Amino acid sequence: MLKALQQPERGVGLGLLVGIGVLLWPMLRQGYPMTHSTHFNLSWAFQYQRQFFGGQFYPRWLEYSNFGYGNPTFAFYPPLCMVAPLPFRLLGLDMPTSLVASMGLAVAVFGTGLYALLRQLIPWAWALVLALAGMAGPYWLVDIYQRGAMGEVWAIAVSPWIFWASVQVICRPQSLWPIVALAISYGLLALSHLPTLLVFTLTWLPLPWVLGRWDPLWPRVGRCYLGFGLGLGWTAFYLLPAFWDQRFVQVDFVNFVEEYMPQHRLMVSGLTRLQPQLTQHWFESGLVGYWIWMVAVVLGAGILVFWEWLARRTRGMTPIHSVRANETESFDALGSHAPLAKAILLYSLGASLVALLMMTDLLGWLYEWVLPLRRIQFSWRWMAVTAVTVPWLLGSLAAWGWGQKGWRILLIVGIGLAMGIQSWQGWQVLSRAWFDPQTIQTFQELSAAKPFPNEPQERPGIAFLHMHWRFPDGLALVDVLEYRPRQATLPMPPPEVDPLLRWQGDVVDFGQEQGNLEPLLEVERWSYGYRRFRAVNPTDQDQWVVLRTFYYPAWRVQVDGRLTSAEHSGVGLLQVRIPPGDHRVQVRYLGTAAEWMGWILTGLTGVLLVKLRRLLRLLNLNGARRQETPEEVTAC
Repeated sequence: MLKALQQPERGVGLGLLVGIGVLLWPMLRQGYPMTHSTHFNLSWAFQYQRQFFGGQFYPRWLEYSNFGYGNPTFAFYPPLCMVAPLPFRLLGLDMPTSLVASMGLAVAVFGTGLYALLRQLIPWAWALVLALAGMAGPYWLVDIYQRGAMGEVWAIAVSPWIFWASVQVICRPQSLWPIVALAISYGLLALSHLPTLLVFTLTWLPLPWVLGRWDPLWPRVGRCYLGFGLGLGWTAFYLLPAFWDQRFVQVDFVNFVEEYMPQHRLMVSGLTRLQPQLTQHWFESGLVGYWIWMVAVVLGAGILVFWEWLARRTRGMTPIHSVRANETESFDALGSHAPLAKAILLYSLGASLVALLMMTDLLGWLYEWVLPLRRIQFSWRWMAVTAVTVPWLLGSLAAWGWGQKGWRILLIVGIGLAMGIQSWQGWQVLSRAWFDPQTIQTFQELSAAKPFPNEPQERPGIAFLHMHWRFPDGLALVDVLEYRPRQATLPMPPPEVDPLLRWQGDVVDFGQEQGNLEPLLEVERWSYGYRRFRAVNPTDQDQWVVLRTFYYPAWRVQVDGRLTSAEHSGVGLLQVRIPPGDHRVQVRYLGTAAEWMGWILTGLTGVLLVKLRRLLRLLNLNGARRQETPEEVTAC
């Protein structure tokens, strides 16, 4: 399918497999690591897998969270990081091991993506070496082994494929499959990590203009943006409610203190005052060396580009990308990519530079003015972009500059040194990984023993894995504040765990008026996303039944088959108004209006993908009916 991966050199596959094995070896030996997010990853994976295999295809509402009161976590957090472990769970792996396997899959996706991206420019051996070095990038490994940022790991993993598909769209104006590939890869990014989606998109948007500058301009650029739009469109089932329904949750907790604002988490400050100062924060101080390394790479590439431009301007020097006729065949392979390589070099240089400056106060002032940028929390999230653009920059630099014999030794030494330093920094990250197999196993055993919908009743308990609680009769889970329903004010842990159903206040027995009825609440079914119960109200007035479920607008109520409104109690619990008499009540998670609209947009986008050729004709994006030029063929 992918020409870039269908190479006669068998060493490519073997080399990538060895690289994957080396990077995963600590987890293969000791299990899933203890990271900043292990408590969330284990809790979310347990609930997502339990509810998925319990019949919920897309469990937006996690039933076990917050001591069984629930949380709409995956109405807002992208689901790909929890979907990826599911096939491994089906194969019989336990929950923690399925997380390890999913990280292995992410490393494979990232490595093959880097190789395919670089192979468009340089021979297979160069592409393999740069891809392996990129896989050993410090920030990428920090995400896996220290931060446990599984969503961002997957976002970085699919990013090379977006760049690869974008180049294919530009180079193959008569083909449909590159647009589909771009739509799929961009959609996977949207389902991986929202902060990375934002920063990546801001740096990707100029790419079609930089690469598609030859005539005809609009069809090539327009086809790229069409693939981008289709990618967002087919993921609207998630994206639309994730943005529109934020008013229903406590999303402001994303930036609840200054430490979670990117303008206060810069890598370098004081540049505007000509008094640069590296960060002293306990976490990003460990990334300072990596940031300085990237600055050196970008600065070196910039100097070479400027030197070549200045030489041509002042002495009429032959451009670096002009390949001499007497070059050997292997060098011609590089030189044939020179026009594309120069465009990619300029783009990757600019994108990397912008990303690095966004980690300093030179551009950090933008966070104060642009709220979506403030939501990324930390300025070093821009390293998710440089994890791909810097290896791409080195590859394009090699392809562009190889035409001058005098520069080859310089390129080999410079790129080799850069990749060696990055690999060494990545190895340092691996050496600092922390493992606690006993704690992971304890969580696995306690979570596997949890019966739904029962929650621990015996007190006291002890804190477990930062946020969760361990009691004599079982484990209770707590979830993130920023996705908790806005009306929910019940403290965690609660003073006591409510029953599944209870009357709000005292219900007096008016036996004479209601035919000697007794107050009754009887649970008939309590399952994932669905509750059914019988309520007998013996009074002559409406009464409230409170459920052990946080109120959220996606819950819909039927009383005796008639839709009625759900409301919330003073602490944010879902409550239902019960008229006098004997009634059957059903409560279902049916979704918000934005969730329904998102599914409609996803369906419409699916139709557009099926009718893509007709859509291109309608938008006049078919381009001229002509044969691709030799430069375009070799570039792709």
